[in-house]
Amino acid sequence: MKVIYVLLAYLLVFASCAKTDYAENGVDRKDITGYTEIGFYSLDGVCIFAEQEQVQTAINSKRLTYRLQNSDQSQYIHVKFTGKPATIGQKIKAAFSFRGVSFLKEEMEMEVVRIDGGKVWLSGDNVGMVIPVF
Repeated sequence: MKVIYVLLAYLLVFASCAKTDYAENGVDRKDITGYTEIGFYSLDGVCIFAEQEQVQTAINSKRLTYRLQNSDQSQYIHVKFTGKPATIGQKIKAAFSFRGVSFLKEEMEMEVVRIDGGKVWLSGDNVGMVIPVF
């Protein structure tokens, strides 16, 4: 019986030390660059809303807006930037409207942390996003 308790204790310790998805991708709490897919990410590794088969995207370079939504719009994120994310280190205010997503605020400052391959990586307040270049 003691053996079972010891095994359960080891399993609990092992499970509590398991790596999360963001840690395996090389992403820490402020670094979004470990993600490669276009989408929105809570940097604690819990919530992800990324481009996939049933998700639609829209970008408007004149209005500086980007939208990601599922086909029935029960889940969407719409973001409007105050400026064009164009240089690494640039800080931009972003206003969000969303449904079915709990990890965003209505407004936050985002920092451009990477630009590569037609994508821009932005990070701020435990949230990161990878979007197409405007």
